[in-house]
Amino acid sequence: MKYLLKIFLSVFLFGLFNFTVLYLSAQIKYSDYFTDNSLRLDYYHTGTSDSEQILFKEIRKEAFWGGSKTNLTDKFGYGSYLVKVIDKNSNKLIFSYGYCSLFEEWQFTEEAKSINKGFPESIIIPFPKTEIIIELYKRQFEDNRFVRIFTYSVNPNDVFINSEQTVTAEIKKIHFSAESDKALDMVFIGDGYTKTEINDFYEDVNSTVDYLFSIPPFKDNKDKINIWAVAAESFESGTDLPQQSIWKSTALNTNFNTFGSERYLTSSDYHAIRNYAGLVPCDQVCIIVNTSVYGGGGIYNFWNISSAKNEYSHEVFAHELGHCLGALGDEYYDSEVATEDIYNKNTEPYQANLTTLVDFESKWKDMVSEGTEIPTKVNAENLDKVGVYEGGGYQEKGIYRPYINCKMKALGYDFCPVCQRTLTNVIKYYSE
Repeated sequence: MKYLLKIFLSVFLFGLFNFTVLYLSAQIKYSDYFTDNSLRLDYYHTGTSDSEQILFKEIRKEAFWGGSKTNLTDKFGYGSYLVKVIDKNSNKLIFSYGYCSLFEEWQFTEEAKSINKGFPESIIIPFPKTEIIIELYKRQFEDNRFVRIFTYSVNPNDVFINSEQTVTAEIKKIHFSAESDKALDMVFIGDGYTKTEINDFYEDVNSTVDYLFSIPPFKDNKDKINIWAVAAESFESGTDLPQQSIWKSTALNTNFNTFGSERYLTSSDYHAIRNYAGLVPCDQVCIIVNTSVYGGGGIYNFWNISSAKNEYSHEVFAHELGHCLGALGDEYYDSEVATEDIYNKNTEPYQANLTTLVDFESKWKDMVSEGTEIPTKVNAENLDKVGVYEGGGYQEKGIYRPYINCKMKALGYDFCPVCQRTLTNVIKYYSE
């Protein structure tokens, strides 16, 4: 009973937090607190499977703020980490957002049990006009509570704030709908394209975008999205394939075989990625890699990476965008993954398309037709029916998904109605 009460209390407090930030967001006027630039706090995320530490590197000032100037505090509650920005004079919350990271995925690997390792990461916020306090919180596995793990005070007049532009690249607007604070700005950056292959990069971006705007909910929200292409030039063509002893010198240092998973395509060189992303207004980083090898990876509000020249590249890109943009969870449970069990079945996962039924009211219960049995049987009658189907989040038992087949479960399907609603809400959040 005490444990159930603890779960209820954590869910209640989390709901109260979301209500509070929504109320505060309505009271915040962007121009009172922020300029049109971005502040980037670079750090190293280090630790083991059961420890972590934030090691400060530097503060950078970037040319553009790509996010909304209306929605300033997070209303979704997604992600394993939460950033809060506090105005130092008034002690008022003026900005917040959630994200995930490659470090936290590594923490669930066997390697993390025996060594201490570090990954570069960044916090991206609007550049402040006056002194602020940046707070970083980590979601606790056992009860979903957010606990503060790092605090840093920023004076915008500090002479050591770095404003140099460290990289250059050709930039193109692929699709433009509205000014950046009224649109979701998706930035495509190429990796493994040499100087003579830049035209190939643009062709790959255009074909990927054409596919994106052909599927729901993106085809219905085309007028709320901007697409930018940043043509980062690599010294060598392709990407790293460690299991084949192939190593390439590329702009973003992407690689397959992440955490021992053959198809997991990632990059741990996050600061290099942000250097290129900062050349334009950026809400979402999409990296396409000059390779025909199957694979990709997507992490919420971090990056979306996919190979460009595989027959399934467009499908993989869209699936990974589900992770990166909407914090959607994987719905499959019978494939190789790079981490061990990452879900606590005694709490409700934050992913909008997964449930343990601990707090199903907070998920897609409103989309389930009256009379639908819970759990719902996987059969022909229910193929197009929102329900509660067992199997998801890499687990065959105890975690449930909303649809029998969905792009978050298998390639060749559309996003299910629950995932479409989630992605639509996120697009609106950036474009309102």
